[in-house]
Amino acid sequence: MTAEAIIKSQARQILKNNFVPSIIALLILLLPFVIIDGATTVFSCVIIKTVADESLAEFLIYCIGDSFEIIAGILLSPLINGYVRAHYRAAYTKEIDLKDVFYYAAGSGHYFDALSINIRLIIRMLLPILLLFSPVFIFDVIAMLSSKEFTDTLLYYDVHFFLCLLSTTTTILYSLRYYTVLTVSADNPQFSAKQVFRYNKKIMKDNTNSAAKLLLSFIPWFLLCFLALPMLYVIPYLTQSLCVSAKWLTKTALEEHEP
Repeated sequence: MTAEAIIKSQARQILKNNFVPSIIALLILLLPFVIIDGATTVFSCVIIKTVADESLAEFLIYCIGDSFEIIAGILLSPLINGYVRAHYRAAYTKEIDLKDVFYYAAGSGHYFDALSINIRLIIRMLLPILLLFSPVFIFDVIAMLSSKEFTDTLLYYDVHFFLCLLSTTTTILYSLRYYTVLTVSADNPQFSAKQVFRYNKKIMKDNTNSAAKLLLSFIPWFLLCFLALPMLYVIPYLTQSLCVSAKWLTKTALEEHEP
């Protein structure tokens, strides 16, 4: 049995008795972001109906609406940390505690610690994302400058989709160097953001391939996510598997650094 199969088996065993709490945790995580998206949609509809100038309306929608979504998303991001914490602790305790989802809530003293880690992670990923998605941007610019009719063809959409898929895949694989950042933070709430990233670097040294293999083994499950319902199983299953993997990678790193 491969390491990936063992990890996924352990994750299934945990979810066997914790599937309902895991679903509730996912819904708690998604609800605020759904509300934010709904609010920006309502805002866009109001702008379209009240602003006569189409260019001005489009500017307001993208400038104000997108800025609001980005800022709100960042401010609510500690919920993601809490969601990961709940599943990571379950990798040890075999029980998902919904209190962990709110561990980094705005009213707790850990909120700004989690927010600091997330902002640092965003900053570290910003340049790689721009570089890895540059083929998409370059292709779109060349397509628009060469022929406006081409941007309405099937060939354009096929190439654009392929480049987006390639850029997304490489970005995800690159991000695996930060694979245990949130779990290290959950394990060590006393750590500063700088310490969290330093410890994560030690854990992930020579281990990004292991994380990549586990993630790629979920490709068949990702394909199932074209249907809405399987997402309610696939996302908790993936999250729990990643957290189980992070547990073993952390234990291995600790054993290697023992005197």
